[in-house]
This record gives sequence, C-alpha cells and structure tokens, in this order.
Amino acid sequence: MNDAGEDRPVYSLKQFKYNSHYWILNFLSRAKKPSRILDIGAADGYLGEILKQQGHFLVGLEADSQLAEKARAHYHTLHNTDVESFDFPYRGEFDYILLADVLEHLRDPCGLLRRVVPCLDRGGEIIVSIPNVAHLFVRLSLMIGRFEYRDRGIFDRTHLRFFTLASMTRMINDASCRILELRPTSVPVQLVAPSTDKGFFAPLHELHFLTVTLCKTLLAYQFVVRVVPYERQGDRTHLFGEREDTRPGGGR
Repeated sequence: MNDAGEDRPVYSLKQFKYNSHYWILNFLSRAKKPSRILDIGAADGYLGEILKQQGHFLVGLEADSQLAEKARAHYHTLHNTDVESFDFPYRGEFDYILLADVLEHLRDPCGLLRRVVPCLDRGGEIIVSIPNVAHLFVRLSLMIGRFEYRDRGIFDRTHLRFFTLASMTRMINDASCRILELRPTSVPVQLVAPSTDKGFFAPLHELHFLTVTLCKTLLAYQFVVRVVPYERQGDRTHLFGEREDTRPGGGR
C-alpha cells in the first residue's frame, strides 16, 4: 500500500444505512465488550474512534504517515507500516480483524488473509468489505468499451485487484477460510446527494436496497462478509461458506 497520501483517496465514515461501514458496525454491535480488534487500513481512525468509544481494545495498521498520525489517538497501539511487508507479531490475540476496503489495494490479498489468520483467537472472525466489479454499471461501461479509473468507487485508480462474488469467495476459500455471513451494499447515492437520505426519498433507498439483496451479483456495490478459518482439516464449504453436513443423513 502506497505511503504517498496524495495518491490515495481519502475515505471517511459513511453515515447512511446499508453501506459498508453500517454493516461492519452492525456485525461488531453483536460482539462482547471489550473485544480485541485489529483494524488493518485504519485511515484516519474514523472506525477506530467509534469502536474505542464502545469500549473495545484496538490495534491499527496504516501505511500513510499523515493518516496514521491522525488515527493514533483512537488506537491503543498503531503501526505506521505497509501491511504487505509487515511481520505480524500477534498469535491468537484478536476477536476480530477488520479489512475494510483494503484487499483490493493489495498485490497479494489472499496472502494477507493467510498471514492474519494466526492472529485470531479461537472463535475469532475477519470482517471484509470489498467492491463488486460485476456491478451493472461496470458491465454497461464495458459494453460500450469504457473502463476509466476514478478517484474512488469501483474504478478507484489505486485498486490493484478486482473481485466478483464468486472470485471473492474463492479467494477466501483459498486462504482456508469460509464465509459465515454476507451483506451486499447498494450504490451510495447519498454521498452524491445527501439530502435524499431523509423525507420523501428515504423509502426509495429502502426499495433500492431490497432490490440489491435480491440480485446481489448484478446490483451490489460492495460485499461485506464475516469470515472464519476452517474449524478443522477437511471442513468443506459451498459458495457462501455453508458447511457441508457430513453426518449420516445430514444435508438431506
């Protein structure tokens, strides 16, 4: 991950429903307090600030020096480092590891997943958010011969990897992990037009999200998933991580 802040988009907390931050915080709202959380790609600490106020113990990693300095106050420990070269000193210490909009920026995202799994305590989870390159907008753009990088979003110019639902699931399985829960997000219209988050337009956003959940491979803007390591050698999974029931008569 590039340490040059000017080359990276500046992310901030999204306040509206059903976005990636909404689902990450929703997942963590079920966590015991305090939980030990490793936040990889902490940015300026916008998630860390909320989680620390909730009483969690936080360790952060951030490559950008300026963002790391802003984030430092929200973490008990913060490493200003490139995650792809960082030698994780933790073993069995964390209840949760956050990879919020991180894996698509890496040269070897599956390799990172493999390296962070040993940092999890027994029963720990990894929470990942990742853009969907198979979104309808991308497909239509390709149909007319356009694939133009932008400052943020699915075409973010700092993305090194692109994922569909199937390829994301395959990467997670290749890292000897499985998906426990998946939530899609809808296109963040509210970032462009914040006034539509309330009043007359609010029910339309609810309808939009319902449509996305019914056709997530085509309409999801991002996928947010809870991921766990295989519980034992030989554990087999299907597309969304449902474990195959190998007991006699199971899965019938």
